[in-house]
Amino acid sequence: MRALIEFVVEKPKRTVVIVLLATLLFMAFASQLKEETSLNAMFPNYPEAKLMTDIQHDFGNAEPVVIILQGDNVLTPEYFSRVAEITSRLLNSDSISDALIHPKEQSIESLPEILALYRLSLEGNMHPSQSMILEEMRSFKSQEEITGTFRAFLSDPNVPRDMKDYALSFLPKDFNDDTMKSGEMGVYVSLNAGLPESKLERVEREIETVARGVDASSLTYGFQLLNYYYVKTEERLVPAFVLALILILALMFFNFRNISDVILSLLALFLAMIWTFGLAGALGWKFDLMAGMVPILILGLGIDFSFHVLMGYREKLRETGTSRKAMKVVLSTVGVALLLAMITTVVGFSSNGISDLPSMRHFGFLSAFSILSVFVLNITFVPAIRVLIDGRREKGTVPAKKARGEHRTLRVPWFINGKIIAAVLFLAILLVGAAGWYLGLGMKASYDPTGELARDLSVTRAYDLLNEKFSVGTERVYIRVDGDLTNPALWDELQDAVRRMNDDKYVVGSNGTAKVEWILTLVPFLSMENPEVLKTYAAVDRNGDGFIGGDASPEELKDFLSAVYSTPMGRYYLHRNKNGGFNGLLLVVPTRTDFGYHGKELLKELRDDFGGVTANVSFTGEPIIWAKGLDDVRDSMLNSMFLCLLFAFIVLPLAFGLAHRSPLLGLLVAVAPFLVLGWLFLTMRLLNIPLNTMTAMVGAIIVGIGIDYPIHIANRWALERRAGRNFSECYSISLSSTGREVLYSALTTLIAFGVLVTIPIPIITQFATTTLFGLIYSFLGAVLVLPILIRLFWHGGTEEHGHENRSPGAEA
Repeated sequence: MRALIEFVVEKPKRTVVIVLLATLLFMAFASQLKEETSLNAMFPNYPEAKLMTDIQHDFGNAEPVVIILQGDNVLTPEYFSRVAEITSRLLNSDSISDALIHPKEQSIESLPEILALYRLSLEGNMHPSQSMILEEMRSFKSQEEITGTFRAFLSDPNVPRDMKDYALSFLPKDFNDDTMKSGEMGVYVSLNAGLPESKLERVEREIETVARGVDASSLTYGFQLLNYYYVKTEERLVPAFVLALILILALMFFNFRNISDVILSLLALFLAMIWTFGLAGALGWKFDLMAGMVPILILGLGIDFSFHVLMGYREKLRETGTSRKAMKVVLSTVGVALLLAMITTVVGFSSNGISDLPSMRHFGFLSAFSILSVFVLNITFVPAIRVLIDGRREKGTVPAKKARGEHRTLRVPWFINGKIIAAVLFLAILLVGAAGWYLGLGMKASYDPTGELARDLSVTRAYDLLNEKFSVGTERVYIRVDGDLTNPALWDELQDAVRRMNDDKYVVGSNGTAKVEWILTLVPFLSMENPEVLKTYAAVDRNGDGFIGGDASPEELKDFLSAVYSTPMGRYYLHRNKNGGFNGLLLVVPTRTDFGYHGKELLKELRDDFGGVTANVSFTGEPIIWAKGLDDVRDSMLNSMFLCLLFAFIVLPLAFGLAHRSPLLGLLVAVAPFLVLGWLFLTMRLLNIPLNTMTAMVGAIIVGIGIDYPIHIANRWALERRAGRNFSECYSISLSSTGREVLYSALTTLIAFGVLVTIPIPIITQFATTTLFGLIYSFLGAVLVLPILIRLFWHGGTEEHGHENRSPGAEA
């Protein structure tokens, strides 16, 4: 450290050149940085995710897109005509049509289409063309005609129950078939999920444009559409960064009262950002929403280092009179505290690197490297530039010295000065922290895919509407069964498993029956494509109860499966091997797990349901993948926090033992963030702030920041005590000088994260709110809790003995 300080101060030009060369290197790598546009990148490649890929390969897979029409009552000729027009435009668009599943005519489904088909079937037209269907959809002349047809459809005994339930799924789950009125109606579009994500995203945006062209108030939901708006949401971080920069500039100028210090501090931050994103580019990482938080983080936390270096430098410059000597003294004293603060903060951020979640891991490492970069720049580049500027100004002129001890006098508060009162207060603080830790350890992670999107976006409203008002929602679980499907015994086991799903808590049901999409519930639709399906199904379901009978023969089952497989829709649910045998079956189950919050419970239910099936059964889908990811989020939070705290409780006593011969003081510094975390957990529970991918990182971040503040206070306190000052004098000097620097540091960080609260993105707002409370508690931990701990356990006497003749200057 001494050799580095000597080099920087004595050879400032070489130092600046080395920093600029390093910056050019990082700039070259930063230019290679790419943007991450997929929400799927949030989670690692779990086995369940690979299973989803295998399902797409073996069965094909549909990417659902839902258009929602809204109005006072959508069961009117006006809205039926709008649905017909949307359907027509989608089919006539070459780019959209190419992305639809086959048969294309059945890839766009709606209630008007079902009722049109029903009316045509009553006229004897069982296989109408698409143009006939569209014409029939437009032919409804009155609301009464529509409601009359709908009532006849629902009461017709010849219409299968599954088809009636499917028709009702286009309307909200609270739809009343007595009043026959609805404020919303869905149109389902099925795209080929095997297409590249970039193409699916373009198609879904076109679908949204077509829908809005027909009905401006329509909403469109699609997973790739979420990805598109996810990128648009990232752009909203830019104004927040600019606003934070303006506010921090004002605070910096108020604090420094020197424009060159302000410019120099900002330049250091700018270089740190280049270094950080240069590292990301060199490692091939992509810029996602979490990475977009790093510049604001650098702005809020990085300025702290400049405050301590430059404010300390100004103080020493008044004492020593020369820039080189003042800078050496500052870097030799404050530099030690900055080194400890940097190490603990870097450990706090990099502890997120143990996470299995790529975005969280990358955020942790980038944030850690950014703080390391800021530290390096503030002990090299900033001092070198400052010495060059002030060295030219000196020219024999010596600034007036300011006598030691001209700090603002602060009285020790009564609740700290009295040991008994301080002990009682500390006990209360400890109990609150313990209660917070108890509640925090019981927190369960949650995930909302739209949490990373602005609340005012149409896709966010569509997502919320689907999950709140429609029975189908947006969650799907895929159950794959691999076995000999011509074995009648296997079908008995499968049908029993499906029946057991009827009472599952997290499976969407209707009239006490689980809404499972598989070839048995799709027979009415499959028979529209191939009448042979209905004929062969009757041979395996002789009693007409909707289930394959135990007396069905393997040959009859093969005939039925062959008829199903001959239809384009059937191939999405049935797999045939190279030898022509049917060995794979897919069941699609709509679920409601609160975005995976209850995913583990759902998986347990499904495993119990299929426990009696003597075939290879595997489960996947968003709720299951999310549930696994949420477990990783919680585990990452706990592991990173405990790692940080363990590091603090080991390293700080060693560091303070070496620097000030007082391991106990280092131990007391480590206690502060432990209590701060307890207060933070308690606040999260009281304010119902969820534990998600962003808020889970706050714990480790606050450990890093929560240690920084007390490190600076404790370092100054130890220096003053070694100079022979009593408790009151140490409190006054430490809080009025270093405490002032900590206050400005806290204010800049509060401004940086406070600006984020204004962004209408739930996950960002939650992260910012949690961090703000953590910062406030960290400041209180440094200026309130630490003095209490020092009073009770380290510096309890009113006078110090044996050091009275030692001067602060000698110690420095």
